Amino acid sequence: MHQTLNQLSFLSTMSVLIIVAIMHGCKGSNPEGPTVEEEQIRKLTRTWTTESVTFGGNEDRTADWSAFTLTVSGSKTYTTTGTYSPGPWPASGTWDFFKNGDAVNINKVVRDDGLEVSITVTETALTMTFTFNDADHKGGRTEAVNGEYVFKMK
Repeated sequence: MHQTLNQLSFLSTMSVLIIVAIMHGCKGSNPEGPTVEEEQIRKLTRTWTTESVTFGGNEDRTADWSAFTLTVSGSKTYTTTGTYSPGPWPASGTWDFFKNGDAVNINKVVRDDGLEVSITVTETALTMTFTFNDADHKGGRTEAVNGEYVFKMK
């Protein structure tokens, strides 16, 4: 009788351990939800249209950029339409969040051409601030596009 109780106790303990192990192994890869970086990528991923563009601190250039669109993908690529050459936006490229060692700044992205863009993004609005400096081209058009931009997108 004593041996039967010991066997029953052993089987009960093993059953509990097996159930706990199975439940632990069934947890999803991210039970707490998306990371801050994943959430920022989700908000960025869409096609953005121009709401307003400011150049040099106070010059309204919205009319020049009314046809501009920026399509951002979750795979950290982008495409544009309605751009100028020379100008601050290539037709397409890649981007990543700004990194300083192990620290990731989700409020700044770096394009594959090295341009750093400060961003503020919500579900319905994207503001991008950057300073463009085209050193490859010379002349009046280049000087007219070099400077600080604030793109407000919707």
